[in-house]
Amino acid sequence: MLYHYTFNVYKGKELLINREVQCFLRDIFHKISVEKGFEILECEILSDHVHMLINQSYNVSTSYVMKNIKGISSRRLFQKYDVNRYEVRKLWGRSFHVRKIDNAQKAIVSNYIKSQRTYEGIDKRH
Repeated sequence: MLYHYTFNVYKGKELLINREVQCFLRDIFHKISVEKGFEILECEILSDHVHMLINQSYNVSTSYVMKNIKGISSRRLFQKYDVNRYEVRKLWGRSFHVRKIDNAQKAIVSNYIKSQRTYEGIDKRH
């Protein structure tokens, strides 16, 4: 089953601007997906939110996927990068948006996720 996930940085702060942090998170997301048994087909990390297209089996719930992605990535990011925990209490916001995608929509959603940045790698909203 295919799902399009979107989740935000806590309080909409633009914490994911650094290219090194984005690469680290992308790597962590893929390691988590291998460990937990789902496949990330597309992933775009923007300054304040993330888009993912994930292929998961019927017996894996969307809340299980998000709990693992958000929890493990946050913990590993704060272990690697020294941040002021009074300023940045949490990395991810509590909620997420998920939408089931059928195979006919796969290419459309994939292109949508890829098109969140310009050719120069800049967030289109800025």
